[in-house]
Amino acid sequence: MTETKKIFEALMLESCSDVRSAKLLLDGAEFSRSIYHSQQAIEKAMKASLALTGAIITDDHWVSDRFLQAFPEMPGIINLIRDSKYLERQAIKSRYPLFTNPDKPIWIPSREYIYRDANDAYKKTITIVRNIIRFLKEKHGISFEVN
Repeated sequence: MTETKKIFEALMLESCSDVRSAKLLLDGAEFSRSIYHSQQAIEKAMKASLALTGAIITDDHWVSDRFLQAFPEMPGIINLIRDSKYLERQAIKSRYPLFTNPDKPIWIPSREYIYRDANDAYKKTITIVRNIIRFLKEKHGISFEVN
């Protein structure tokens, strides 16, 4: 097995783990953490796909544009990238209090996010990860089973 295939599989395994974590956290009412794991699942699925093209990304969390450049022919890519970019913006916001503006109240993720936010993120994640897996199988003959 080639090194890029091993990297692909490792990242996809972790992506699927993040999907499961997002669901558990959603069900446990830990909405901000669920959103974070939803974003992580997408990031890892995209990085896995990019690894197959030889682009190994270890130092950046904003990968939607690179994914679009690598796979412009993917069906539904515009909506996929839109949703991915939305979740990329939530990655920091969902984990850390924001207090840079003294004129505004401190943003506390665990108090601010609600079920609807996390459920929406989870649904976007399921759709994106499944579409990536389907696309790689149909267009590139690469299979990965989601547990």
